[in-house]
Amino acid sequence: MSCPFCYIHQHPEAAAMIHADDELMAFMDINPIRSGHVLIVSRAHEPEFFNLPERVAARAMTLAHRIAAVQKALFQPLRVGAMIAGGDVPHAHLHLIPMRENTDVTSRPALEGGLQRAPAQQLQQQAAAIRERGSDWA
Repeated sequence: MSCPFCYIHQHPEAAAMIHADDELMAFMDINPIRSGHVLIVSRAHEPEFFNLPERVAARAMTLAHRIAAVQKALFQPLRVGAMIAGGDVPHAHLHLIPMRENTDVTSRPALEGGLQRAPAQQLQQQAAAIRERGSDWA
């Protein structure tokens, strides 16, 4: 399976999962821009976020709102940035990034090769903390 998000859909244990329902999954990004970086991903393999059914896109934003509140409490960033890109993985997804610098949600870190894979144990600990502090994600 060439799409990593479709793989996670089939093998949720492969990710540090925060939330999963019939339409969406939320899990830790393995190459985080900043600690606590979460992806909200459509279960359906749709290459573009804005081609998702409006109801699913709205649910993703509601889930993002709830997760961002927990990220703020846990990671105490300047703000939580949201980004919809999809260039690297053509599967509808939304990034939630606890920002430490105003340039965290720009292409600069990626272009400069500044992103590094986070340790799996760290991702699992962060996912557990977010799940514990979160509420009803549905």
